[in-house]
Amino acid sequence: MIKGDLPHNSEVYVTVITENHAGIVRAFQATSPVIVDHTPPDVDKVTVSVEVVEVNITGFLELREDVTVTWSATDETSGINYCTCALGIQTLR
Repeated sequence: MIKGDLPHNSEVYVTVITENHAGIVRAFQATSPVIVDHTPPDVDKVTVSVEVVEVNITGFLELREDVTVTWSATDETSGINYCTCALGIQTLR
């Protein structure tokens, strides 16, 4: 996450410098810029299904809910590396 008041479509070049407890320093510099994008991605083709499943793992009949979510997402400005979904406070993968 980049914090700052940067204009939309700005190019930001990233350099990360790390140091471990032994004092060894390493640097990483991105070869291409990160594009600042203030617009949301386009999300479509969203499907959600919930299935109640009977399971008997411990010798007792239990019910489990399986939730499946699929979607398609695109972003013409900056592209998308990944997209996640959350159910309550737990991120689904």
